[in-house]
Amino acid sequence: MKIMTFNIQHALDYINKVIDIDLFADSIARLGPDICGLNEVRGEGALDGYTDQTNAIADRIDRQRYFAEAIKVRGVGPYGNALVTKYPIISAETVAIPDPAVKREGGRYESRCVLKAVLDVDGHELCVLVCHMGLVDDEARNAVSTICDILDSCELPTVLMGDFNLTPDSELLAPLYARLSDTDAVAAVPGAPTFPSDLPRIKIDYIFYRGLHCRSVTTIEEVISDHLPIAAEFDFLNK
Repeated sequence: MKIMTFNIQHALDYINKVIDIDLFADSIARLGPDICGLNEVRGEGALDGYTDQTNAIADRIDRQRYFAEAIKVRGVGPYGNALVTKYPIISAETVAIPDPAVKREGGRYESRCVLKAVLDVDGHELCVLVCHMGLVDDEARNAVSTICDILDSCELPTVLMGDFNLTPDSELLAPLYARLSDTDAVAAVPGAPTFPSDLPRIKIDYIFYRGLHCRSVTTIEEVISDHLPIAAEFDFLNK
């Protein structure tokens, strides 16, 4: 199965600076992931440009879907993570990441969430987690703690993916590396940068996993968002 993570920046065409749902849907269809986790997705709301992007993309490529709202921009604009998949969704939920109790002055804080879904992959249950971590260290620490709580309570084969806003050398990722494998370990070019897409300098997007075999992983040179997508091929350990 092919799994891809992609921060779509609310379907904003990075080159032409206009929202273009068809551009992103066509890209996902062409790249062909069986499971795709999306970050920075808008839902339908009262603000201009806030349409149901999850359903628009999933309908165009004939996929199952789930939108996990993290925040309402200005109180009326849904915004968060999404999952589009060819496999049946057994269950799906939005797990809120706690905001830091005290917010540092000048910090770019934003409420975040983890999308948690269980899929039926040809008779195998797979747990899929999609997350977009915050920009401030204490936000990221809460995100990692929330993810670890989910991992520690779930025994299924699992994939965790998303834009973590952290580079691989960040000590904040240590609890995840202790529980999961990073697909980067099998990459032809380990540590390939994912941001910004036109002149990538840093790796902040990831696919982690456990209970699976990763056959390959590729950072895709697809300059339509401000992030490059990552796609990995997996097999279940016990077929």
